[in-house]
Amino acid sequence: LATLERPPAGRLPVFVVVVPGTLGWLEPCLKLLPPDAAVRLVANGVGGTEVDRLTALSPAHPLFSLSVLPGSFAKHGTVLDLLLHGVDGDFALLDHDCYLFDATLLERIDWAENEFVGAVHQRGFVTVNGASGLVFPRTHFLALRGEKLRTLALRHGLSCEKATTTPARVASLLAEVGIGDDNFPPPHMPFYDTLQLLMAVAFAEGLKVRWLTTAEDGICHVGGTARAINQPGVGARP
Repeated sequence: LATLERPPAGRLPVFVVVVPGTLGWLEPCLKLLPPDAAVRLVANGVGGTEVDRLTALSPAHPLFSLSVLPGSFAKHGTVLDLLLHGVDGDFALLDHDCYLFDATLLERIDWAENEFVGAVHQRGFVTVNGASGLVFPRTHFLALRGEKLRTLALRHGLSCEKATTTPARVASLLAEVGIGDDNFPPPHMPFYDTLQLLMAVAFAEGLKVRWLTTAEDGICHVGGTARAINQPGVGARP
């Protein structure tokens, strides 16, 4: 990933993680993207004839296959960690069942220095924590400042994985913004969802979200299409 040729200036590489049984959802996702989009496909547990179908579906886009246990696929947080530490520079995430009817979202990200992710503030794409007032973008569609997040993760010893407790080393920092074991980011849920622990630390250090504007129907996420078909396995290696 680190040696992958960077797209032209102004175009983010767009990583789409593909799990078994979801190619029917993936096809319209890819067709909605501009022909020159810098798409990179990550096959997560996809094998056999599905690999051939995936290659035929998107022959122009680089395809990376994760090494996982047979019949399983890596947790989403594990894949995000691989991308965060393996991709050189900023990049975007797009779920296989997330549809960009407004593909200009990928072209309208003009970062400010203190921003660490770009996202849309729409129902289904954010988790609102009422007690703290913080709004956590979800990973269905997300642009990430790679170097900022990587530096943050390494400095605090954090990952993108889900977590059921607040690490002691960041507990006092997160308490300053009202996040902790007594108030996890998802309301009424006892955990940090994927990437939320790292986001909470980013908020506590004063970093901001670049909110991207689009019409309500400019983006759509179906959701749950992989969960109903597959049970996630454990771990992965590039």
